[in-house]
Amino acid sequence: MVASMDEGPPSSYLLLAKDTPVFGSDGGVAGKVKEVLCDPGDDIFDGLVLTTPIGDRYLEAEQVTAIHERGVDVAVPAAHALQLPLPQPHRRIKYVADEQPWMEVMRWLHDHLAHLIHPGDARLDGARERLAERKKALKLARENPQLALEAGVGRPDLPGAYDAGLVDLNHAPVGVIACLPTFDKELAGRVVAARERVGGFASLEDLGTVLDLAGDQVEDLRHHVVFLPH
Repeated sequence: MVASMDEGPPSSYLLLAKDTPVFGSDGGVAGKVKEVLCDPGDDIFDGLVLTTPIGDRYLEAEQVTAIHERGVDVAVPAAHALQLPLPQPHRRIKYVADEQPWMEVMRWLHDHLAHLIHPGDARLDGARERLAERKKALKLARENPQLALEAGVGRPDLPGAYDAGLVDLNHAPVGVIACLPTFDKELAGRVVAARERVGGFASLEDLGTVLDLAGDQVEDLRHHVVFLPH
């Protein structure tokens, strides 16, 4: 059964307003939009934080089937929303949904059209190339982690590796990890010891929890690290 409410025309996660209803696959109301999660650097939609009768719940982007002006459709039944996981404490909040989404759209347009403003700036050209390589490597890590591992994504210490300016925190040695923002050899050593103890990290949030890192320190790593199978 589909929701009987007129959800309006198709829209984007950038334009989702706070309290937009979220409809389950059975047509019932699963909750309301509270936060939109996204990686601002790579423009990747990560999911939603929903308000439900029993508190906030995290809905993965893969479970969102359609976004409309006045509603969001998801692939799970409405009652299943109560069983969704809690939001991670170090989640990537693109914006809180009541903070003028049109301003978010303007920021997105500025970020993605900056190359048209100074088309001949060699420094910008170099930065764009590095970001493009990093984005390509991150996509490879998500879609084919074994190939990314074989290619050397995140391993600048390996000759001929396709490191793409990233550091694989599940495989890189202490010396490489110590070069990350806000890191030193002592903290890098803790990372290596912890990954051996727990069998590798599943995500940046997992790393932050295991090592009890501050939220801003976790965010400083966001566009510099990758986690390939240990």
